Amino acid sequence: MTIQKKFLLDRLKAVMPGIETGNSVMQGADSFVFHDGKIFSYNDSISVAVPISNAGLLDETIEGAVKATEFFTIISKFPGDEISFVVTENGTWILKCGKAKAELTLQAFDYESRIKGIQPGEDWIEIDESFISGLGSCKMSANKTPLSGIIVSDSDVVSTDGWQINRFKINNKVPKFWISDSSVDELLKIKKIEALQIQNNWVHFKTENGIIFSIKTLDSSKFPLDKIIKVIDTTSYTEDDFHATFPAELFNAIDRAVSFGMDISGHTSVRLALSPKNIEVSSERATGKYNEEVSWESEMKDFEPLSLYVDTTMMTFMAQRSLEFYILKDDEESAPRLLFVTDSSIHLLSTFTVD
Repeated sequence: MTIQKKFLLDRLKAVMPGIETGNSVMQGADSFVFHDGKIFSYNDSISVAVPISNAGLLDETIEGAVKATEFFTIISKFPGDEISFVVTENGTWILKCGKAKAELTLQAFDYESRIKGIQPGEDWIEIDESFISGLGSCKMSANKTPLSGIIVSDSDVVSTDGWQINRFKINNKVPKFWISDSSVDELLKIKKIEALQIQNNWVHFKTENGIIFSIKTLDSSKFPLDKIIKVIDTTSYTEDDFHATFPAELFNAIDRAVSFGMDISGHTSVRLALSPKNIEVSSERATGKYNEEVSWESEMKDFEPLSLYVDTTMMTFMAQRSLEFYILKDDEESAPRLLFVTDSSIHLLSTFTVD
């Protein structure tokens, strides 16, 4: 049979998130599995199934597992657009492209049982683009706490590291599950997800072109979701709270100030001094200091100047979601909090005090 190189490479790339390229102890985690008209991958955190029995690709009779790195490399380096594919009587796969030839020995392990153990059922829950928007809105890039990842329950998408809380309201209602940040990173690369379902400790996502992207879930009973939702539900602003819009240039200034960022409770932080005229960004450490003034983009009403110490990574995260903010003061002794609000989301950020 003849394989169209481009189509096959596209399918192999789609399966890659489930391939383990490190020193995995799980047999077959570094392999492409061809079975039942699909290519599978499985690394005990992510599994991907991609249909291949169409568009001039392999037919459903092709069965076996091959080392992923070797297979992908040889396919991508073949000089032509069409590859001849032959299965010998002893099971060896022979690939030819022009004068080039490769023989691949199949891996020997029980991939059918493994694949069967994570196959989704028939009951799918439809979701729309708001689900992916929620993941993107709440995904934190540097959350190293035990609460890292994203938890979804009913119509809430939530993330937190104890210093900030992010909540996004989606249009659908889905069962409760918690997935890691690294899994979310891979899922966000998938386009046009239309349904999901929970099976045991796996959540499965289905795309419009038949790809099944499966993620092993975390133990959601260990995530204090009710407590976090209560914090969000009881957080509100009043007419007396400071309300404004940060100028976009502020975040470029913060990025420059990071070079001399201050370590506050393990957070790389800068000082923001807000006045009716401008926002002064400053940072200082033993090796030097930085200072820059950023003007408001619109004329500000008179207010009493105030200073905030903020985590630079968290501020950048917030800026990508909204520049409109409120400053909430709980009491005179506590550091104020920044509240960013959009039509679909709430982002609550703690600031710091300096002794």
